[in-house]
Amino acid sequence: MRWLASLPAEDLAAILTRRPDVLSGPPMSSLTGLAGRLQDTEAVVAAAGGLPLPALQLIEVIQAFGGPEVSLDQVAAAVGRKPDDPELAATLQVLAQRALVWPDGEDLRMAGPLWAAFEHPLRLGPPARRLLEGAQVSELREIAGALGLARGRTRATVVADVCGALADGERVRSVLASAPADARDFLSKIAWDGPLVIMGLYGQPSTGPVAWALRHGLLVADGWQHALMPSEVGMALRGPDWRAPFEPQPPTPAVTAVEPASVHREAAAAATAAVEQASALLAAVAAAPVALLKAGGVGSRELKRLAKTVGCGEPEVRLWLELAYAAGLIGMSELRALPADGYDAWCAADPAHRLVPLLRAWLHLPATPLATTGAALTRDAFGLAAYDLRPALLQTAADLPDGQGATGDLAEVLRWRLPMLVGSPEDDEQFLPGLWREAHLVGAVAHGALTALGRALLSDGDLPAAATTLLPPAVGEAVFQNDLTALVPGTPAAALAELLDAAAVRESSGGATTWRFSAASVRAALDAGHAPDDLLAGLRAVAVAGALPQALEYLIRDVGRQHGQVRVRPVACVLRADDPALLAEIAGARALRPLGLSVLAPTVLASAKPVAETLAALRAAGYAPAGEDAQGAAAVERVPRQRVAAPRRVAEPRTRGSADPLELARRLLAAPVSTPAGPRPTPIGVAKAVRDYAPQLTGHERLVLVNAISEGTPVEITYTDSGGYPSQRVIEPLDLEGPKLSAWCQLREDERMFLLPRIVSVALP
Repeated sequence: MRWLASLPAEDLAAILTRRPDVLSGPPMSSLTGLAGRLQDTEAVVAAAGGLPLPALQLIEVIQAFGGPEVSLDQVAAAVGRKPDDPELAATLQVLAQRALVWPDGEDLRMAGPLWAAFEHPLRLGPPARRLLEGAQVSELREIAGALGLARGRTRATVVADVCGALADGERVRSVLASAPADARDFLSKIAWDGPLVIMGLYGQPSTGPVAWALRHGLLVADGWQHALMPSEVGMALRGPDWRAPFEPQPPTPAVTAVEPASVHREAAAAATAAVEQASALLAAVAAAPVALLKAGGVGSRELKRLAKTVGCGEPEVRLWLELAYAAGLIGMSELRALPADGYDAWCAADPAHRLVPLLRAWLHLPATPLATTGAALTRDAFGLAAYDLRPALLQTAADLPDGQGATGDLAEVLRWRLPMLVGSPEDDEQFLPGLWREAHLVGAVAHGALTALGRALLSDGDLPAAATTLLPPAVGEAVFQNDLTALVPGTPAAALAELLDAAAVRESSGGATTWRFSAASVRAALDAGHAPDDLLAGLRAVAVAGALPQALEYLIRDVGRQHGQVRVRPVACVLRADDPALLAEIAGARALRPLGLSVLAPTVLASAKPVAETLAALRAAGYAPAGEDAQGAAAVERVPRQRVAAPRRVAEPRTRGSADPLELARRLLAAPVSTPAGPRPTPIGVAKAVRDYAPQLTGHERLVLVNAISEGTPVEITYTDSGGYPSQRVIEPLDLEGPKLSAWCQLREDERMFLLPRIVSVALP
């Protein structure tokens, strides 16, 4: 609090900028409120999660000393630096800018929640004084005697003498030198590997090396089955030259020279492939909705089917599925994944504008599709870490020298930048390499260097413009060849792809997309309502030379002549034709006997099977029937479009504080600084105040109100104003002083004062 009040407005604004969590609550009217939010446990842990390795190392050093405050000289000596070392000062500045560690004269103070950040900081135990607090006087005197100390008259004297002896490194090493060989080896190992000892593993406490260490105070038992080595003993046994790790400089990644033109070409190729594969995947989902597992996610069988359809590997299918879902292009309905409402507009856009939502979804994707082997569209802890790591990955690539690209995945640098998110190399060998490969697949990184797309993503720049420079416009023409194939050199326009998909089968994609025409594919187009002449006209309109190969024209016209010669109408499934000989041939065909055909008239047959089965059997036998409705009009067969609403996104928390950190800093510094009379009321104190000032409430209502005030959680109250008019409100308690309750009122969207005697009822919101 005192430190905050002494800061210039610019430094206080820097803290608010780096700790945006403090702005997400009710407006602050004083530095007291800011100090309280900065000490919130969850907020402190979240802020520490974004610290680089040297800052975490200093937190571990400060915690290892175990006191509420530690001198700068102690910290500097522990890491082998001088107090005025510039790298040490820079790291402490990083901590101060997040209000995690700050100067207080010659000492350093640390946010309360961080005193429990590491279970055993530096693999050291608690200080001896803390461990000896519960020891009996007889045990303390025995330890003092074993260390060659006077046994002392009072408990305080004995504790002070023992702690002083254990803090003397030379004395501790001398005591260890006189120990039995097994005790020396055992204690040396504990000093480096960790302070906790399970006594049963090392023999009985009365005879083994543990017993010797306990008698000399080098281990302190907890009264159960464990013992801990005091931090002073651990540091002494590590030797006078031991220093805590402190790595203020990031590791240097391995790089190689890359040409900007090569990076541009590679990024363009990757972006083009990304759009094509994502488009093909979404088209496959539109044609056949993806079945979800009962436990959630897309299983291996569906992933293999989609991979075969799209023409890529299963990892890429996972990536495009995740990006499409995050971008709102697919959604879930009744254990199926279907295209969402925005899919059609996305599909009609040019390649650059199709890429943009995929890239934006990728930057903060809460999943690691290339590092997992389970079901797709599921979440795990690695995915939550990846949400924050991708921007750091791009920033690390951006920090490389111009004309240089990383030869690896920058894992070591990222472990230095965000060690709490990345973890150790043993945690998951595929985690960071998977993110690095994702960056290449979406075109954000190429040849290990940041591309224009990655730069726009990182700086929140003009991403559509960057995508437009890499991706050419969609191709609206096709090259039709004599082998009944059509070639589109580039990304096909939506209308062209729809036309070719209707009349041909897509065979390949990549730098160019190929379709192949066949009698079956043309018949499918005619079944979907295309007339032969209209289909030919549409294909000529998109042909590069304006003309189609003779073989393709013959195929379409020949199928067109046959199409519809046999018509099926859904009246107990009747077949009719103008040619009696053709119907006689069909009636006698052996392959069609399962239909149970019977001649009703020379030009009419009846089938015992439904319309769909009859049509399928006729087509399988080599005929080209067409469907009719009950009035004799041609029935058009189209695959119905299935769409679901885009998945809802979690709204960002509404910021009630000032949007300008500098303005808020100036206002807080200008406000009167009120020094609280004491610490925040304890639950017992709150309960007493509620009992004394709100006797009108029931026991249950008092309990709910006490919990809300103690925890600062929302609560719904019925409140009577000075005029006697009641109103229902949801409030978020801030402070309690006697009968006066300060709280954020959601009804008025302002901080208000409430009197406990006027609260009529209390309930959970």
